[in-house]
Amino acid sequence: MSNRRRPRILESALAEGVWAFRPPPAVAVRTALWFLVVAVLVSLLYATAHRVTLKPADPLTSYLWTAMLASAATAVLATLAAFELGQRERSTWWVLLPMPALGLWFAATGVGCVDTLFAPDSWGIVRSEALRCLMFIVAVSLPLSAALLALVGWAAPPRPGLVGAVGGLAIAAAAVSLLTLVHPHNSALLDMVAHGAGVAAVVSVNLILAGPAARHRTVDA
Repeated sequence: MSNRRRPRILESALAEGVWAFRPPPAVAVRTALWFLVVAVLVSLLYATAHRVTLKPADPLTSYLWTAMLASAATAVLATLAAFELGQRERSTWWVLLPMPALGLWFAATGVGCVDTLFAPDSWGIVRSEALRCLMFIVAVSLPLSAALLALVGWAAPPRPGLVGAVGGLAIAAAAVSLLTLVHPHNSALLDMVAHGAGVAAVVSVNLILAGPAARHRTVDA
């Protein structure tokens, strides 16, 4: 090997090492990147909204608005909490950040469910309609989970399980918000159970997958 080629090889190796150990972007940057994925999904869903629903949307009541805004706030706050918990020397108290919005979301959804008891033609009162909501939540959560796990794993979080659970809550809340956005409806009891199952499934899957994602990033580094 000639002496002229050695400096180039060393420079290339150093560049690869710098890239491998490059620190992740700031929390605000990663949060903005994830919500960029959400914005793309919103655009796609609006373009195909007529294929998502089978019946006209319900009137936007005050508690339906409250539930939608609260789920959106849960998504934003849980995303911030997940990225903060992914940083070293961050307090576990960050996990409480989305809890007030989460409580308001559940409360408003429950009030809307009670209202459907007096409306027998409400969406989600039969199994097929409730399953469509469940499938929508799961389908929308797939790309959001992939994006969030990649961004969270970039920092190799010290508590991947906790980060995955909070991140899963953010993903599920965003998926429910998008569902309400393209098809606002008060949830019947069966539909609310389907929503709850979807949220629990998304949180559980992200809790499980966050560990391998973090370990993969640590090994690569």
